[in-house]
Amino acid sequence: MLVLGRDDLRAVVTARELIDALADAFRAHAARRTRVPTRTTVPVTDDGLLLLMPAVLAAPGHDGPALGTKLVTYYRENRRRGHPTLYASYLLMDGATGQPLALLEGTVLTGLRTGATSALAARHLARADSRRVACLGAGVQAGFQLRCLAATLPLERVTVVGRDAGRARAFAAAMSAELGIAVDVGTDARRAVRDADVVTCATTSATPVVTGAELRPGTHVDAVGAFRPDTRELDTETIRRARVVVDTYEGALAEAGDLLIPLAEGAVTRAHVAAELAELVTGRRPGRTRTEEITVFKSVGFALEDLTAARLAYARARARSVGTEVTL
Repeated sequence: MLVLGRDDLRAVVTARELIDALADAFRAHAARRTRVPTRTTVPVTDDGLLLLMPAVLAAPGHDGPALGTKLVTYYRENRRRGHPTLYASYLLMDGATGQPLALLEGTVLTGLRTGATSALAARHLARADSRRVACLGAGVQAGFQLRCLAATLPLERVTVVGRDAGRARAFAAAMSAELGIAVDVGTDARRAVRDADVVTCATTSATPVVTGAELRPGTHVDAVGAFRPDTRELDTETIRRARVVVDTYEGALAEAGDLLIPLAEGAVTRAHVAAELAELVTGRRPGRTRTEEITVFKSVGFALEDLTAARLAYARARARSVGTEVTL
């Protein structure tokens, strides 16, 4: 079995290649060539959860199906303990025999697939001339959001707003050097949102960080940080003003507080959710319909995205002799 760590994944997976692979995977999902059960959540402690995310993808031709599962732990108070909030691992298997093929570090894998899924949505929902980004959050996931958006849109400037000014400055400097564009630090989220073509939210906030009244016509918003029914990054006005697309109806309408709270308030109806991502990539439903339209992509995570990223990483690692081989 091949073991792929964080550095291995960063070395073998490129944003653009993963975005294209995800587009193919969502087309397969639309064609009913996947089996993706609803994510299982197991409470562990007062602040800790275990999430299980299996998926099957029927491969084209005579290849057997792809099979894998992600295990994620989310411990809300872990920063006080000196640990990350999330830990994750991914087990990739041969779908024809069940044989384990690879164990992949899951945090970077999750970051890659989440950023690439958002960028795939941005292909359909953001204006093609989008150049200015408001990045709310300065953590690991925010970095993946920017890397993947930069592979999709002609970005020129990013304004980062984070809770910790020192961390935000370090993040901005690192991302500017990596992406080769201007990345500065803002202290006012509302102003950053007002000036943006794209707003990306990758925070751990339980309450809104985006105020809909501040959004200019034509802005695209992606929100990936909140994944529970009682938490959200976008206020009700943001959802009310926007054309809303989700990664999957099933996941978003079960877990996305960004949508469930406005629905419970009666501010919008179920019909306000215009499409899921598979419908955009197949052309069954349109993405952006007008230049001045405000669009929102809400993602809570989908196990098919993890399987797609794991398959791609495994194939590229095998081809380049990357990773560590172990015998179980």
